Amino acid sequence: MPVFRKLLPAELAQYRAHLLRLDRADRYARFTGTVSDETIAKHCAKLDWGRTILLGVFDQGELRGAVELCTDRLLWPHEAELAISVEKGLQGRRVGTTLVRRALAVAANRGIRRVHMMCLSDNVRMRALSRKFGGRMSLQDGEIAVAFDLPHPTQFSLALEALEDGAGAVNAMLDTLPAILKAAA
Repeated sequence: MPVFRKLLPAELAQYRAHLLRLDRADRYARFTGTVSDETIAKHCAKLDWGRTILLGVFDQGELRGAVELCTDRLLWPHEAELAISVEKGLQGRRVGTTLVRRALAVAANRGIRRVHMMCLSDNVRMRALSRKFGGRMSLQDGEIAVAFDLPHPTQFSLALEALEDGAGAVNAMLDTLPAILKAAA
């Protein structure tokens, strides 16, 4: 069972490993261009955890998909940017839908009013996800720019995020339990 939860700074190596496992087409889609292993390593090394939230999906303890939600309170006080990646084995299983839904909720709960995302014009899955969550799409230089307008946080949205965080922590422990029991035997 896939486990969805926020990543901690100590898990940066898992995020980097996930991005490095993306095949050529998925890397191109994630970064809207060709990137090398070195570029991915530099991208990860430059992550500012003070303005970035990573949400991931783990399958058997391995990070297999992630959403990177970046804010800049000085330049964009109420806006953020979102980027998503899901490895082939989990594509088409609503993992991207869950990651985007949770990222948009996390952003709204932090007072973000608009989230931006770029995708390639031929990325059918991302265009479908954008429509599903009410994103406004426009064509810019051959790419699709998407803007999601977010609601104000509510007591319910804050409680739901806390509940999902707790469930993610418990599910992560349960997901690693078989490996712990096997090692102890």
